[in-house]
Amino acid sequence: MSPVGRTAGLLWAGAQVLRRGPQQISVRKAGGGPHIVAQYRQPPQLTKRQQFQAELLSGAMWFWILWHTWHDSDAILGHFPWPDTSAWTDEDLGIPPDDE
Repeated sequence: MSPVGRTAGLLWAGAQVLRRGPQQISVRKAGGGPHIVAQYRQPPQLTKRQQFQAELLSGAMWFWILWHTWHDSDAILGHFPWPDTSAWTDEDLGIPPDDE
């Protein structure tokens, strides 16, 4: 669009605003107020459904953790046998000899 066309469009819009005259600008307040009232240092108010969903989800989480710990304990404890600690010497452990 040419600069002349842009200028003409701007002048046309300005003329329409001047023809309408002054109007009151309304302020919109998204529903009239907050939907949830803030509570300072108080726990949130949960519905029974939210409480049930939270307990169901946490129960499923603990079931999953305990099930896999029992059935696949190598993932946590490792795949190799534990070393025999009674066979270690003081030198292996870094303990200096007792010189009296």
